[in-house]
Amino acid sequence: MSKNHDAIIIGGGHNGLTAAGYLGRAGLKTLVLERRPMVGGAVVTEEFHPGYSISTISYVVSILQSKVIKDLELKSHGFEMIKMDGSLSVCGDEYLFFNDDDNHNRKEVERFSHTDYDAMEKFEEMFQSVAGIIRNQILKEPPTLNTGFSDLIKLGRMGLDIHRLSPELRHRLLQIMTSSAYDLIERWFENPMIKSMYGSACFAGNYASLRQPGSAIPLFHNAIGELDGERGAWRMVKGGMGGITQAMASFARSKGADIRTKTPVEKILVENGCATGVRLENGEVFKARCVMANTDPKRTFLRLVDSEHLDPDFAKDIKQIRMGHSSCRVNIALKGLPDIRFFQPGEGPWHRSDICIFPDIQGQEANYFAAATGHFPLEPRLDITVPSTLDDTLAPKGHHVMSVLAKYYPYELADGLSWDDVKEDAADQIIDTIAKVMPNIKDFMIGRQMISPLDLENVYGLTEADIFHGRHDLDQIFSMRPHPKAAQYRTPIKNLYLCGSGAHPGGGVSGAPGHNAAQRVIADLR
Repeated sequence: MSKNHDAIIIGGGHNGLTAAGYLGRAGLKTLVLERRPMVGGAVVTEEFHPGYSISTISYVVSILQSKVIKDLELKSHGFEMIKMDGSLSVCGDEYLFFNDDDNHNRKEVERFSHTDYDAMEKFEEMFQSVAGIIRNQILKEPPTLNTGFSDLIKLGRMGLDIHRLSPELRHRLLQIMTSSAYDLIERWFENPMIKSMYGSACFAGNYASLRQPGSAIPLFHNAIGELDGERGAWRMVKGGMGGITQAMASFARSKGADIRTKTPVEKILVENGCATGVRLENGEVFKARCVMANTDPKRTFLRLVDSEHLDPDFAKDIKQIRMGHSSCRVNIALKGLPDIRFFQPGEGPWHRSDICIFPDIQGQEANYFAAATGHFPLEPRLDITVPSTLDDTLAPKGHHVMSVLAKYYPYELADGLSWDDVKEDAADQIIDTIAKVMPNIKDFMIGRQMISPLDLENVYGLTEADIFHGRHDLDQIFSMRPHPKAAQYRTPIKNLYLCGSGAHPGGGVSGAPGHNAAQRVIADLR
């Protein structure tokens, strides 16, 4: 049994590694315990077919905080981003290909509408303006609901940000936070293709009806990102997303952090209401001044902490946290590059872009209700990248890898079915959908990996397959994430802290929860 640590971090995902880097930089002796054979959590690069590697879960970077990149010296530790060549949106027989040329993009939209491009520009400008309110809160601890003096100061600073907005923008901010995505889209756009494209953007980071109040909140994910000074940017990572977490681990180790893999934690040890350490599944015990959980709140409080240490009402509230991202991942090894039916044969910039295939608004709604009742979607929403077109380290020369995020596929299946029995059927449906846009894809396939919602839970430790550690619904964000008694990274158990996506500001590869939790721990332990 070791007692020589200031902090033990459960889970070596990107937020846990972020926290480890900051603690190490502050001179705190830190131990990171990761149950998988590699660090990274859902931000990893793995070989899924002999000679073919890919970002198996998270696949692009957008909201990784510039402060985190700088403070943890990630670029000096091997982190490198690659810019994509645009975005291709496909709905049925219609498509839009956007790149960095505004004139080109206007002409693309004018194939459908003579007013929607101007509306898109105004919409994006409006979102960037109001997103500043959210952006300014990302690396700050949210106020408690007790409204003590420090909380009043925090609320006052946010109030000043809101006050600086024009009355119209305040109105728009409230609309985005409380109205439905469907109503918002109907308000701004006229053409069904454009409406469906924006509906799909909400659909991507959510699990809700587009008519549900607050369902437009995921659009902030597109607005709050900033990479190399470019707002709203999306990038791939050289060597796959594992390039982020390997760089984080390298920095943390350089500051003295001890990072151990294949060390699953069984219990958080609590004595007299205070976290004192952890016990591994093999019985080994580690003690520390504090414990930080990078696991989701349900896994943390309902599995790792014994119920006797929790207030029953708090435990009930945690049990009621709404989870669900309802997604599958399919990774494909290719011996060549499939054609895209809208363009001439051979590689083009569309292959080096983000490719999104989605049904219309009505089909997107049908997908949600299908998943909500445990069924496959009729037309899945697919987000596809071919990262090997930009990074030749991922596949043999002339060969490629394709990444596919598919939604909505339910965590709980109807009729007593198990994902182990039907996941290859889902993979077949997903590939058949791709083939409608890339007719010769099956001719090039030499291997595939299907990651079902059950795999996301069992292999990657994501309770109910939720990559965000809890939905971003209006009552599950900010000072209520994951609970008012645990929203400032401290928890009702003294010296137990949350540092994962279940804490403010939520999911996505941002490093913000890890950064914020580390600042709280550093202040408390000094």
